Amino acid sequence: MRKVYAHRGASGYAFENTLKAFEKAVGIGADGIETDLQLTKDGVPVIIHDADLYRVTGLRKFITELTLDEMRALKIGRNRWKRMFGKPAMTFAEFLEWARAAGSPSLNIELKETFLDQPDAVEQAVMAAKGYPDLHFSSFHYPLLMQVKQTDPGRETALILTKKSRWDNLGVYGSSDGFHIHKRLWSGKYLGAIEREHKFARVYGVDGTEPFIPKPEPFIRGWITDFPDTVKKAMQKGS
Repeated sequence: MRKVYAHRGASGYAFENTLKAFEKAVGIGADGIETDLQLTKDGVPVIIHDADLYRVTGLRKFITELTLDEMRALKIGRNRWKRMFGKPAMTFAEFLEWARAAGSPSLNIELKETFLDQPDAVEQAVMAAKGYPDLHFSSFHYPLLMQVKQTDPGRETALILTKKSRWDNLGVYGSSDGFHIHKRLWSGKYLGAIEREHKFARVYGVDGTEPFIPKPEPFIRGWITDFPDTVKKAMQKGS
């Protein structure tokens, strides 16, 4: 079964990585939720995409400059374009608590750049996820996935590939169980390289209009989208 993950929650309908976006994702039938983890100055994993807080809070600070208590004073959703006043960013622990109460949707947790050179923080995040029924870690940064595997060898990992990745030899990414690719990389060259490694892939950036969604290659395990309901409808055309 291919799963549809709501990108930063149902971010096509609500401000990204907020409780409203997560609740919307569940409400419109997403199979899972993709979200992001950054670290505060005092080492607390927080649900937010950007290390630079300006876009989502209006504050010209980096998350590594603020403690959790200082982060709590900020409202996610306020920026220079839209004066929307939301709620403070959730911690990873709070997000997991919400997810369990919401029926334990599948989770794709992307480890962001503030985890680099912070092995203890990676270990703590992995251990916090222990016992969650369907959760994998993804990242653009392969060393972080190596650390995930060192902490919990059975935990699924997925490297987010780019054009600069080692497409000539994806086998060098042995600690990655599968790969995530942007839809722009949907071509025989890139798909063939993944298939040769006998690994799975998920595709992000889709919106439901892509012609390949109804009948993709067998190793495509899922889609990551701002519009999970639209993508699910597109999938039904191939059934």
